Amino acid sequence: MLTGRWPARLRPNRWWVAGYLVAAGALTAVLLVVGAVSSDRTGLNRWVYPNVGFAGVPVLADVSSEVTLDFLDDDPALPRHFFSTRWHGFWHVAEPGAVTLHGAGDDRLDVWLDGELVLRRTPPADMHNATRDLTLAAGIHEIVVEYQQHGGASALRLEWQPRGGRPRGLATHQLFPHRPRPEDILLARQVVWLEWMVTAVWAAPLLLIAPLAARVWPAVRARTEVISSLGTRWRTGLRAALALAVAAVAGRAAMARVPGLNPGSLWYDDLVYAANIRSVEVWDMIAVPLHVGPGLLLIWRGLYALFPDPEWSLQLLPFASAIAAVPVMAITVRRLTGDEALAALAACVAALNPLLVRYSVFVHQFPMELLLTALFLFAAVGLRRGGKGIDPGRFRRFALLASVGPFFSIPSVFVTFPIVNLGVASAVRDWLKNRHRPDPAICLGAAVYNVTVLCAYLLLRHRSNTYLRDYWSDGFMPLESTAAMLSFLGNNGLLLLDASLPAWGSGPGTVSWTIPFVGLGLGWLLARKETRFFGLVTVAFFIARLVASALSIYPLGGSRVDIFAFPVTICLFAAGIQAATAAFPRPAAIRLAAAAVVVALALTRPVGAAYLNTDDDPLVAHVASEARPEDGLILSQAGIYLTAFYGKWPVETRATDDASHGTAVTLVRDRTLHLPMSSAQERLVTRFLNESGPDRAWYVAFRTRGWEDDVIAVMTDLGYVVGKVRETGTGRLYLGLRRPRQGGRLAAPTDESTLDLPESRD
Repeated sequence: MLTGRWPARLRPNRWWVAGYLVAAGALTAVLLVVGAVSSDRTGLNRWVYPNVGFAGVPVLADVSSEVTLDFLDDDPALPRHFFSTRWHGFWHVAEPGAVTLHGAGDDRLDVWLDGELVLRRTPPADMHNATRDLTLAAGIHEIVVEYQQHGGASALRLEWQPRGGRPRGLATHQLFPHRPRPEDILLARQVVWLEWMVTAVWAAPLLLIAPLAARVWPAVRARTEVISSLGTRWRTGLRAALALAVAAVAGRAAMARVPGLNPGSLWYDDLVYAANIRSVEVWDMIAVPLHVGPGLLLIWRGLYALFPDPEWSLQLLPFASAIAAVPVMAITVRRLTGDEALAALAACVAALNPLLVRYSVFVHQFPMELLLTALFLFAAVGLRRGGKGIDPGRFRRFALLASVGPFFSIPSVFVTFPIVNLGVASAVRDWLKNRHRPDPAICLGAAVYNVTVLCAYLLLRHRSNTYLRDYWSDGFMPLESTAAMLSFLGNNGLLLLDASLPAWGSGPGTVSWTIPFVGLGLGWLLARKETRFFGLVTVAFFIARLVASALSIYPLGGSRVDIFAFPVTICLFAAGIQAATAAFPRPAAIRLAAAAVVVALALTRPVGAAYLNTDDDPLVAHVASEARPEDGLILSQAGIYLTAFYGKWPVETRATDDASHGTAVTLVRDRTLHLPMSSAQERLVTRFLNESGPDRAWYVAFRTRGWEDDVIAVMTDLGYVVGKVRETGTGRLYLGLRRPRQGGRLAAPTDESTLDLPESRD
């Protein structure tokens, strides 16, 4: 029955509460005042230029608290491609000693200390992270960081690592826009300690939750007797409410990502997939060593033929896969833990993962790989029939479906291989223990699976090359020493786990508080007989990842390439929450409260997806409508893929070792020059124009990286009047009209000749 008031012994003393609030409020006020003064004196000067090379007037000049590219998300007017950013200021090093600088950037990163170039990372020769060992004296060091973006993706990471420590970002309280005075350094340190003190004061009441809950529990139990009497109806209603919550989270996630669909045009990395999909020969499309399962290419080709919109038709598969992963993770965790609240929590974790959200609108395989992993894990939970061992029928169906998995998701082998072979081992163990011979369906299914996976490996192993392995070299475990291996595990392993879960409340360079629950969940799964098989599967999964990394087969801790592994970590996280709450009274109520908070967060603050601001297809549309069969057509290296996808001409694909994606695309069109990204462009253009001799030559200059002016200079020297016809954010379309010939060669330009260039029809 319901009681009227709380017992007097449970009511806190109001004077203690008032004193606590006054003290905490005073400390917070001091932090706000002192922190504002310190923030004006810390950070680095930052200039952002709308071009490569730091030329002209910067579009942004301010003081930055960190060396990252996160500021691009704050203002949509800032450039995303072909820009440069410079940070300048002073770095205070508290203690002398040896340190290691770690730098990664897409595309170029230069770091100077005290006027000396100490770190340089330039593509394409140096696609992996750059490091530099230094010995720094205590005191103030002038630092300059320069970053240049040459198109495509943008990324920047600069960290320093003390001897025996982990890499960490440059702390704000150690950076100053001007040479700091001793009092500036002291003030910055005091603010850091004050922040810790304020956080501890406000978090102190959390330490009293456990003893207070033990004292309050009798009163809470008395107040909930009426609710408990509802029995089955209450549980049924709760399950229905949580199912509706999962559906609402999936729907809200879809709504937040819709703005990223149907962009003006696809960006370069997506164009590589898109251009291959337009291949004339289906076999050529699936045979080229593009690092994606050939089954996905077939699905994309079917969607491209089915839907008229070129961009949306290819975005549909990753978008639908990412949204479908939300309820699939919910039912997987529900089947694993038997708790509806944890199922809703897992759905929210999948919906709020920023990396998965980003790639849900890009033409990439990662969301589909994640969905398949989640489905395989769902099936793995149901393979064992309570205490009766492996279910032969389910195992046979699983093995057959898993055997075709690599042709749609190559990394799915990391999940299915442990499930199938541990399933056989479990059946053999039951046979040795109980003398029950394993069902032939289990052995046959495992044999079919392993043979098929071996064939898939032989067929698909060429979908990698030296260029790609160099790019992901930081994801391969070094084997030269135990210390290097342990350092790799500590760094890349945490990167994998941290990227799998939303880092609620964690700052840059810190370990998310959610990660300890992963280890707790693994221990909980292994300790319980009914979940031990799934726990062993997760252990074997991570072992397989480490072996593949050590053998340079598949990288570990490489952000987007780890997306397929996120469902494993989410399941362990949910199991960890269940284990952590099991010791409390009413653990289901605690999990329900946690799920309610996270569901509210997912509904009110969903993570949205935005595509890059690209609109380059008018270049191809114009040349496709205006170019005559006898015209010459010159395509930049990136312009080949743009024209192949948006153009009207047939497309052929072939394998190549000159690109990380391993494919080369050509147009089936006479008088067409496909330029490589090399210094041979001038020679190739000269030979092409002299041999074909077109009266009109079109040049699609898309993401040329500095070669554009050289091509136009060659055309001009050979007697063409070159004019710009169309221009977009990352490309230009030129038309060169030939002057009269003299002696069978192209004539030099004359001042008297006048040739009009056709204007755009738009």
